[in-house]
Amino acid sequence: MDELRASFIDLGGRFRRRSPLSRVAFGGLFGFAVSAPFSISLAQICVFTAIAAWLASMGARGQAPLLAQRFPLWRPWLLFAILTLASAFHSDDSVKGLIQSRELSQILIFYLALNVVEDDREALWLAKALFLAAGAAALWTLVVWLRLPFSLLNRMSGFFSIYMTLGGFLLLVAVLALSWLFTSSRGWRDAWIWALALLLIAALASTFSRNAWVGFAVGMVVIAAASRSRKAVLFLAMVAVLTVFLAPDSVRRRAKSIMNPRDATAVERLYMWESGFRMWMDRKWLGFGPDQIKASYGRYANPGAIKKSTGHLHNNVAHLAAERGVFALGAWIWAWVGYFILVIRRMRDAGPQPFGTRFRMVGGLASAAAFLSAGMFEYNFGDSEVVMIAFLATALPFTGKTGEISPE
Repeated sequence: MDELRASFIDLGGRFRRRSPLSRVAFGGLFGFAVSAPFSISLAQICVFTAIAAWLASMGARGQAPLLAQRFPLWRPWLLFAILTLASAFHSDDSVKGLIQSRELSQILIFYLALNVVEDDREALWLAKALFLAAGAAALWTLVVWLRLPFSLLNRMSGFFSIYMTLGGFLLLVAVLALSWLFTSSRGWRDAWIWALALLLIAALASTFSRNAWVGFAVGMVVIAAASRSRKAVLFLAMVAVLTVFLAPDSVRRRAKSIMNPRDATAVERLYMWESGFRMWMDRKWLGFGPDQIKASYGRYANPGAIKKSTGHLHNNVAHLAAERGVFALGAWIWAWVGYFILVIRRMRDAGPQPFGTRFRMVGGLASAAAFLSAGMFEYNFGDSEVVMIAFLATALPFTGKTGEISPE
């Protein structure tokens, strides 16, 4: 309790030392982390208020100007934004496309976090807030789930509109929590994070979202490799064993279906990807436009497909290619490849680091890998609740200062 009280005092002191606009920016980011599992409206109000305050602070007297801010990977993300707008203008319904293009503003969450979070301590407090909020949402989800029969008919969505969104959200927070645990040497002081991580994993099972389960496995492999932790490998193996022997039968059957190429939903996804490829072949350069897949999909649907209409193609690459064209997809891939190169290079060049820095590096890398792996089977880049958390998590390696002293 003394440590927790001291941490609160330290955070409060840091907050008071900030300028008014900086307080709004950091407070909004903190509010976003707390509200994200419960209300997208409140989360967006918090985070976009924070972005507005951060942007306004660049022109405020005595504040860090634009040139003092950091914008890694700005070239591919700017190119992606320009090509998305070009695709919207070129689409059959340019008004609808331009309205959907407002989601480009979510990219600013990445730059907000890495410029507003000043050091390891603040990054750790932001992560703690996210863990606690997500843990509360996971607990509520499990309470509801345990009162129902375990089956695909009762897939949990928590406070979100659909189970796929809950799965994507829990995936990212669980990977961050496990990145903390496998880079830390704090021992019993991390017991509460272990409890939250287990809650998150159990709630993730309740979604029956196989893409999130695949992302979780990939994220754990990246954690093990980046942290060089044998314990992470053993933990992943333990989760697999428990799933096989102790999980409800419906969960086991769902997990086994991942490896079944004849599974009905797997076949349906293959049909969607085939249709997406043919859509892209018709409009290679700028695609059909943001949010335009549903209007045209019926003309390209495979005759054997069950769904003759869909709003997305269950794959980030296929969807972006068909929706925005090859150049926008290329810019998107450039941004993510550049991200991995930058983070791995920072990890390689940094040498031995304190806990806070290790957590930020491993957590960001594992979150990106988990997000993109899940996105091979779901269009999670189009899911605002998931992608906003993804941009926050992937900003962590660039926040603060590499090599500073942080609490162990």
